[in-house]
Amino acid sequence: MKNILVATDFTENSRPALETAVYLASRQSATIHLLHTYLPVYPMTETLTGPPLTVEWEETYRNSAQEQIDKLTEELKARNVIVTAYLELGPLTPVVKEFTEDKGVDLVIMGRTESSESGGWFSDLFGNSSTQLFDEIGVPLLVVPGEVTHYGFKRIAYATQLEFEETQSLAKTYQWANALGATVQLINVQSDHEPNVNSDDEMLANIQAQFPEHHITLLQRKTSSIQEGILELVKDTEADLLVMSTHHRNLFTQLVNPSKTKKLLLHSPVPVLIFPLPDLD
Repeated sequence: MKNILVATDFTENSRPALETAVYLASRQSATIHLLHTYLPVYPMTETLTGPPLTVEWEETYRNSAQEQIDKLTEELKARNVIVTAYLELGPLTPVVKEFTEDKGVDLVIMGRTESSESGGWFSDLFGNSSTQLFDEIGVPLLVVPGEVTHYGFKRIAYATQLEFEETQSLAKTYQWANALGATVQLINVQSDHEPNVNSDDEMLANIQAQFPEHHITLLQRKTSSIQEGILELVKDTEADLLVMSTHHRNLFTQLVNPSKTKKLLLHSPVPVLIFPLPDLD
């Protein structure tokens, strides 16, 4: 991992995401690309003469944002972090997507700036900025809740469905664990509402065969809610990082069955790392 992109809005809730990036960069000798995006500010009043107020407001905001991002950059450099900073005009998602492609980004980190208790069904369906990003980018996404105060990973919970090929994501998870000196615990939630096509024992045996150097253990729970079951297992294992691998979902699929991954992004008390899988047809 050489390039980490951190999207910040300068709020306190985004600070844990930045600190997590510093923690990972220091152990991977990676560069942090610090990014802030903004949209034009439209005033409520209009003038008949002189320059448009929109231009003045935008310049004022950009100058303020530049001061803040410069301050963060100098702080990180003083901590011996390799950092570059970008201030871009435009919606967050397309800007981040472009950066991941142009800068060879290996990981995107964001803070969860919306309250997990707000938003109702609309937030659960479409999510906040972090969940929207997941639908667009093709690199791993790490979402860090604003209430996180510990910036290190020692116990990783990998949520597996035991239904499809996850070798690539598991390999990356074990790479993370080895680099960070962490342990990995596989967790799985069974529900009567979810398909169970493949034998769990066979899938687990296949995982063990793929990673013979690791002692694979699985902690399972049966519950009516996949989301609640995973969060319970995260708590039981005292995990400080939840890892998932999942397919992107088109809008029709979201409307029929909102993504469990997005719900976990909105509600998990620990950081969530998502490895993207190939799109489903």
